[in-house]
Amino acid sequence: MENSNNTDSQKRFLIAAVLCVFILFGWQYFFAPKKPAGEDANKAANSNTNTTAAAPTPVPTAAPAETPAPEVASATPAAPNRKVTIKTPLYEVTLDSKGAVATSWVILKNISANGEQAIYADGSTPANEKPLQLISETALSRDPRELPFRLATGDAGLDKALNTTDFSTDSEGGEITLKDGETKQIDFKFTTADGVEATKSFLFRGDSFVSDVSVKLSRGGQPIPNVKLLIGASLGDQAITHHSYYHIEPEAVAYVGDAIVRHPGTSFTFDASNNGTMAAPGAVDWAGVADAYFAMAAVPASQTDGLEYIASKYEYPLPDYYDGIISWVTRKPKNSETRHLITAAVPIPSDGTATKVYTGPKDYFAFAGLYNKSLSQDVGRPIDLVDTINFSNYRVLRWFTKPIGILVLYALSFFDQLTRNYGAAIIIFTFVFYMLLFPLRWSQTRSFKKASGNAPKMKEVQDKIKDLQKKGVPMDDPKMRALQMEQLKMTKDALPLGGCLPMILQFPLLLAFYTAVTVSLDIRQAQFLWLPDLSAADPYHILEFAFAISMILSMKFTPQAATVSPEQQMQQKIMTYFMPVMMLWVMWSAPSGLLLYWFFGNLVSFGQQMIINRMNKPNTPPGTTVVNDVPKNAKPVKQKLSTT
Repeated sequence: MENSNNTDSQKRFLIAAVLCVFILFGWQYFFAPKKPAGEDANKAANSNTNTTAAAPTPVPTAAPAETPAPEVASATPAAPNRKVTIKTPLYEVTLDSKGAVATSWVILKNISANGEQAIYADGSTPANEKPLQLISETALSRDPRELPFRLATGDAGLDKALNTTDFSTDSEGGEITLKDGETKQIDFKFTTADGVEATKSFLFRGDSFVSDVSVKLSRGGQPIPNVKLLIGASLGDQAITHHSYYHIEPEAVAYVGDAIVRHPGTSFTFDASNNGTMAAPGAVDWAGVADAYFAMAAVPASQTDGLEYIASKYEYPLPDYYDGIISWVTRKPKNSETRHLITAAVPIPSDGTATKVYTGPKDYFAFAGLYNKSLSQDVGRPIDLVDTINFSNYRVLRWFTKPIGILVLYALSFFDQLTRNYGAAIIIFTFVFYMLLFPLRWSQTRSFKKASGNAPKMKEVQDKIKDLQKKGVPMDDPKMRALQMEQLKMTKDALPLGGCLPMILQFPLLLAFYTAVTVSLDIRQAQFLWLPDLSAADPYHILEFAFAISMILSMKFTPQAATVSPEQQMQQKIMTYFMPVMMLWVMWSAPSGLLLYWFFGNLVSFGQQMIINRMNKPNTPPGTTVVNDVPKNAKPVKQKLSTT
């Protein structure tokens, strides 16, 4: 199953890359002369209060429900409200006995084969390191609250009681600190006068982002069927001030029916109350909510059908910001954006069987080296959380962007280990790759030179063919066949494919590199020179303009197909300047790591071309005078065309 509604970020980049390939090279041979949404920014991390930011009128959670049942009797006696904070070296989570849900989840650190990495919220600086809060402040302020680990049974009255009443717990509240290797289980219990018994248990580990959530829910001693654990709403980095093509909002993601499905907020159909639901048929391996770098994914003990996603949308006020180069140039900022709250309703057993829940960074090296293996052993089936990473929304592209993107991640990680700087790693990687393409660039130059040398004679042959066609000479006439054979001889060793091969080989890498830059946790917040975050746009837009200028230089000095007519010359000149301007618009606010790769690649290409041009400079016999300009008083000579 594949989601047909894809995020605009990859679509925008894909269109740009395809245009770059076909416009830059294709027109020279074949052209005859004649727009996100996201979750709100969290002002303060690890907040356990219900203080609200400016937000729209709360909308009740649209949990799966049947015909409303009579109000369930409240728990007797009423339990006191308690909050428990579990602190580990990796994260800090706060549980609230009201509904037995999580009200705060702060990621502190990531550990993988590449070592330890401190995690901070978007926009953090060395002087202002902000905690990374995953839980939305808007979701926290709603009534009822849209927080992780709520329950849905299809009974509206029971759901309200389960998610709004204080559970009893043996924990006295306060803080619990876990060290590496330590675990802690916290139980919450709920009983009503009409025989409903609920126990929700959490098991946390000091050295793992995987926790266990167990639900035991019965009425009159019989398990209640069709219980769903709610993951969300819209968990991700809440410090992102506004979302864009490259700074995406949290989205629904799952491996269901043996396929990856992704549902951004814009893919839902909303009713008049701005609520929407979407079913995901098929057996669920895992499901949850994720943004570009962080995820909460529930892994049921056994595969079960019935996954559903719940969403609502609202308009969120923001400080003035520019959403593209047009608004930046015209100085017309925006001050709001449409955002979405998305929750995954994951079917789970109600007999107390544990559901594994991963809540943490989407780090390929951690998934591949630790979590996939441990989760697969725990649930007894293959689990691959690498697929929470968005290697592409398009299945037709994912088959090569994923493996090549992973190779790019390994290469960048290797160079980063050598240089201890991801910007330097990108530059070294770019230089090595372009040097591998140097022989192809040399071949490209030879192809273009041969095509240019044949251009006048090719035009002569084309004109002869047109004249014969006007006279009604058939294509199988011996004269026509001879002209066609002459055309074929002139195209030998000057085929367009030979000249375009370097760009064709770069195209898959460009897509894979884009993917790696936008999903790599190591690149996130990596600093280089004036760039505070290689996964985000250049705050001063220096790199965008440098990239466009370097593209103009690269195009001007790269051999191109011969232009015979004035129209072709004008078209070539227009494209030399138009395409960089177009790419400046497309790549505005693109990750600076991607622009650094492209910019430095243009510089390397320019340098290589200068070397090739100098080495291929024709030898001038001694005593020969080379005239670069025709004297103004020179008598024009009419070219005589051969008739043989």
